[in-house]
Amino acid sequence: MTVQGVDRDARTVDLAFSSERAEVPRWFGTEVLGHEPGEVRMDRLNDGAPMLVSHDIRDQVGIVERASIDADRVGRATVRFGKSARASEIFDDIADGIRKHVSVGYRVHGMRLAETRDNGATEVYRITDWEPTEISTVPVPADHSVGIGRDLSPVDVPKSENIVDDITPIEQTGARATTHMTDITEQERQAAIDAERARVNDILDLGRQYNATDMAMDHARNPNASVSDFQRALLERTGKSAPVPPKTSDVGMTRRDMGKYSIVRAIRALADPANRRAQDDAGFEREVGDEARKHQRNSDSGNFVIPSDVLRHAVDGTRDMNAGTNGQTGAGSTGGATIQTSLLASSYIDILRNKAIFTRGISMLGGLVGNIEIPKQTATTQGYWIGEGDAPTTSNMDFGQVKLSPNTVAAYTDITRRLIMQSSMDVEALVRRDLAIQMGLTIDSSGYYGSGTGNQPQGLKGLTGIGAMTFAAAQPSYAEIVEMETTIALANADAETMMYKARADFRGYAKQTLKFPGVNGSATIWEPGDTVNGYRCPISQQIATGDLFMGNWSDIIMGMWGGLELMVDPYSNSTSGGIRVVTFQDIDWACRQTAAFVVGSKPAA
Repeated sequence: MTVQGVDRDARTVDLAFSSERAEVPRWFGTEVLGHEPGEVRMDRLNDGAPMLVSHDIRDQVGIVERASIDADRVGRATVRFGKSARASEIFDDIADGIRKHVSVGYRVHGMRLAETRDNGATEVYRITDWEPTEISTVPVPADHSVGIGRDLSPVDVPKSENIVDDITPIEQTGARATTHMTDITEQERQAAIDAERARVNDILDLGRQYNATDMAMDHARNPNASVSDFQRALLERTGKSAPVPPKTSDVGMTRRDMGKYSIVRAIRALADPANRRAQDDAGFEREVGDEARKHQRNSDSGNFVIPSDVLRHAVDGTRDMNAGTNGQTGAGSTGGATIQTSLLASSYIDILRNKAIFTRGISMLGGLVGNIEIPKQTATTQGYWIGEGDAPTTSNMDFGQVKLSPNTVAAYTDITRRLIMQSSMDVEALVRRDLAIQMGLTIDSSGYYGSGTGNQPQGLKGLTGIGAMTFAAAQPSYAEIVEMETTIALANADAETMMYKARADFRGYAKQTLKFPGVNGSATIWEPGDTVNGYRCPISQQIATGDLFMGNWSDIIMGMWGGLELMVDPYSNSTSGGIRVVTFQDIDWACRQTAAFVVGSKPAA
């Protein structure tokens, strides 16, 4: 845009400095500055913010007199220029139409992922909380929709020395050096970007794990703050042992790589090994699978391995699959049963955490290779009152071990020939979801009721040392529920993070049963906020009727060895042209403190 208003006598210029119209590439993805009410902090800009030349803080030529975000979602301002020779030079160039473009310098306080494109390769982030700090006149703007535009140079993007952004640099004035894309190779540039993303993701993951999201955001914004720095800061705040990022069997895939990864392509290649085109199409999947196999407990299994990077990566958020009806109605309408069916294109790990609730609140160790032994303290030193000249009785701390060893779970799903030939995102999501559910529910059930024999891991209910209670009736009374909590507290194993886990029929019972029958005004056992006795109570049909679990679930550890192994059987359904996909995963459960759990059950028949 050209300059809309220049007042030579007052030495002021009316300009637009930002808008939502342009999508600007940054190292983390594509950026769109939000201009909705509440998304822009204008205080600094309206407090005499500087007018600069090419964002050089030593080259101020004026000040911002007033600024606003208008109803058309454009940021506009009136700036007044000084009377120095430099300010007059820039002002005259603007008045003569030589300098038409402006840029805004800003700090980002919050953003959200608005959409993904190109099968996850491109992420578009909307900046939902940002603060403009200065306005500059620039020769090359990033946003041509605003005039007298955001600069195409990397503004407010953290970077290390000798690393340039993945957006085209420009000549910059003042003491700031000229940079060129030829200064580093494409591989070096991409490696730097991937390293920064990994640093930010590790810090944010630790922040979520230790309930320190705000603190993690502050460290993530600082390009000089390492993951170790954040760990030390957490240690100072919590006073506990320094947290260690969980081990993984990741192969270092970027988000763009994970967006390109297709389980369907891998299945096609496995189902038709003689098809050269299918093998070529799955070259990327086979390459990262071979790398993931190096981290497997059994690297010679020969099965195709899906890296753990992919298992945690959502395909494309939550999508709706609409198959259409071809205009037909009634019982024979084609695809009618799938209209507006919600298709969750989620990751394997998300299915385990969210759909199968045994893992809700537990600790998860990924990327394990051999057997794991975790030390735990089983006894403490003892203090004694003694008389003058007496010696205390000798006592020692005692330590034990919590052991994890791999147990293999397998599941299969049958896929028709026509479905596997499709290449749509919905089909990819459907296959991933089905594989995840098949494995996830089997793993989840073993957490409660695994026998510990016959190749099964040991489940919680049969664990030696766990508290057990038999209810007087098919469902527990409120007094029995309180007794479960009290049993854990008496063992000094209670924690604020404790929760109940039960079946849906317990919830129905608890919603209709008073805590104190016959007492006027008594509340029901099931409390507002889906709590029981003040503790959360997730519901799952994986739990047997009459069972109620209570405990500190962070004392449960789940071990996962490597990625998800995949095998295709083209013979079982050969007459119909279908294939059978078989999956294998090695897992185990362990409990650090058995005293932290009580399982209540209905009386035996």
